[in-house]
Formats: sequence, structure tokens, C-alpha cells
Amino acid sequence: MTSAAKRKAETEPTPSLGGLETTVGFVLRLAQVAVFKDLLAALKPFDLRVTDLSVLLVIEATPGLQQRAIGDMLRIQRPNLVIILDQLQARGLVRRDPVPGDRRSYALSITPEGAALLRGAKAAHAAHDRKVLEALGDLEKERMLTVLERIAAI
Repeated sequence: MTSAAKRKAETEPTPSLGGLETTVGFVLRLAQVAVFKDLLAALKPFDLRVTDLSVLLVIEATPGLQQRAIGDMLRIQRPNLVIILDQLQARGLVRRDPVPGDRRSYALSITPEGAALLRGAKAAHAAHDRKVLEALGDLEKERMLTVLERIAAI
């Protein structure tokens, strides 16, 4: 550290969170940032973002689902979901098929390439999930999920 930087550090007050560290919302946000940072690192080899993985998992679990339903389930706004699906389709990971009787809607499905990529991404996600569960210690996963679901419903 240079002498100028040392003088500046000596004269500046020590930062305080002003009580934020005792609020659920702030600490929950810090935890969310840490969890997402670790998950992003786990998904990097697959060139997937967290939302990409979420969309792929929903499509895999419910082939033929229309994008409106995916947006509702994952709380992704329509324009953002269209961009995500365009990118996944351009990579050959998902397919949009016309819905009989509704020319404006598409049924979504995973391609074989998408299924192969998703297998690896699921393994990386599972390893990440184990790391998060280890951080919870003695707290039961089911109890934690129940509490988080109640908070999400606010």
C-alpha cells in the first residue's frame, strides 16, 4: 500500500452496515448472491446461465409446454423469455413446434443435444446443491425450503 493510500485509509471512517446485517432481507440477498455466484461458476463449462438451466429443466420435465406457462412458473417476463428461448434454440438445445389450432403458440421440447448438455449441467447443479446444503449444517433442507417458499409468497 502506498503512503497516500495508507493516509487515506487512516482518515476514512470504518464502513458500517447501519443495522442491515440484522435484517432478514439483506442477509438473504447476500446468501442469494453467494449461491448464484457459485452456481454460475458450476454452469460456466456448459455456457449456461441460471435462467437457461431453469428453463431447460422445466421443458425437460414437461415436454410440449408452451412458453407462456414457463414464464408464469419461473416468473420470467415474456420479452425476456423470448430472448432466452431464441438463444437456446439457436444453440440447438430446444425446439419450438407449432401448437395445432393456435398459430401464435409453440410447444417446447428438448433436442437430443439439449438433453446431453443438460445431463452434465444437472450433475454440476447437484454438486453445487450439495455445497449449499453443507453450508446449512444441521438445518433440514425441507424446513429451509418451506421457509423460503413462505418468503417467496409474500
